[in-house]
Amino acid sequence: PLVITVELLSEEVNGEVVPPSSPIDPQSPVFLPSLDFIKEMLGIPEEGVRIGRVVEGYREIEVDVKLSKEALKHHVLVVGTTGAGKTNLLKVIMKNSETPLIVFDIQGDYIKPAVEMGGSIIVPVTRDYQMGITDFVDVFLKRSNLSGYKISKVEGDRLILSDGKSSFNLYLIGFRLPENYKLLPDVSPYFSPQGGEFFKIVSEDCVGKNDVIDNWENNCREIMDELGVHRETQNNIVRSVTLLSQSGIIDVSFGKGYYQEPNYEEIMKSKAVVDLRWALERGVDSATIASFLIINKIFKIIDDRYKKEGKETEYLMIFDEAHEYFPQGKREENKEPLERLINKIMRLGRVRGIGTILATHRPTDLNDLILTLTNTKVAMRADEDALKRIGMEKYSKVLSVSPPGFGIISSYTIKVNNLTFRSEKY
Repeated sequence: PLVITVELLSEEVNGEVVPPSSPIDPQSPVFLPSLDFIKEMLGIPEEGVRIGRVVEGYREIEVDVKLSKEALKHHVLVVGTTGAGKTNLLKVIMKNSETPLIVFDIQGDYIKPAVEMGGSIIVPVTRDYQMGITDFVDVFLKRSNLSGYKISKVEGDRLILSDGKSSFNLYLIGFRLPENYKLLPDVSPYFSPQGGEFFKIVSEDCVGKNDVIDNWENNCREIMDELGVHRETQNNIVRSVTLLSQSGIIDVSFGKGYYQEPNYEEIMKSKAVVDLRWALERGVDSATIASFLIINKIFKIIDDRYKKEGKETEYLMIFDEAHEYFPQGKREENKEPLERLINKIMRLGRVRGIGTILATHRPTDLNDLILTLTNTKVAMRADEDALKRIGMEKYSKVLSVSPPGFGIISSYTIKVNNLTFRSEKY
């Protein structure tokens, strides 16, 4: 006799699709469902960012899988080993999203897609590249393999690069101490809690609008003494200032002046990529400090709109290699500023319209708060430990051998517990 094991995915009760609770009637008819019926019973959103198609076994069926605005606003975590298709999935989201977005890119994977979409690329320049702007653009184009493009127009801090057929925006940016001293203790891992607070108070008195970080100690040592700042705290501040100066991203000159920050409101209108390859040469801290400064500026714009007009601003932030930005800190005092920042982006951000998508191959190194605040998990090929960290270890048999692009979504925005899909190819 033929024995079939049936697992219920969902049922319809009074016209609503809900998780299954009724037993199966042994006399139930069996029929081949139509695509519309499958779509309805899986509860896949009608609207949203298309990421791929539903998979049955390993066979794709003609039913699109979409991440709804709701899912994106409540944050998405993608987990998968190298080569499982995470970066491809993020590129697909970047291409299909109608919501403006910004991608934080450590490896340069998203430069070409941004160029193809006619978007914006933001490069935090470091002190290792203190050369003329056109010289740096040449270096950027060579490294990004974008032969044929050249500067066709300059509008303020925005360079428009074109190859005759298509164009994209390039912003070369730097962070100045006078505009950022209030943020630096919160976005860098160097200051002790007291050191950070005193750094802000002292800088208020001694940082002029043209000052650079290298002169901070000469300009501010006296004020620290006048305020009676404890010797240990003073040492912490001076050490931290030295490390910030060494980060190579503060007060970067290009000959005639200093690189400034861009018009963030302008950047927020399109699809943007922050190219962190140059900052990463100075170390992960330089790349994350640059990212967190940009995030703070964008958050402030969205927060001001929310407070003044009470309206949300739909916006997406995408982090590949998320464990580099939001690690599980070893020391308690380093965790606190980072977790404040995570709360700001993900808790306060959600109410204001900001959604985040994070991808990692090392969820064990990812801050616990990220795991708590991401309500949609996407598991791709990964080992059991990685899947266990996101509560999806029961799929480890299937996922340990799955092909690139194959994944399982667990989300409250889809009516079934878990949905198997294959992502589009970018």
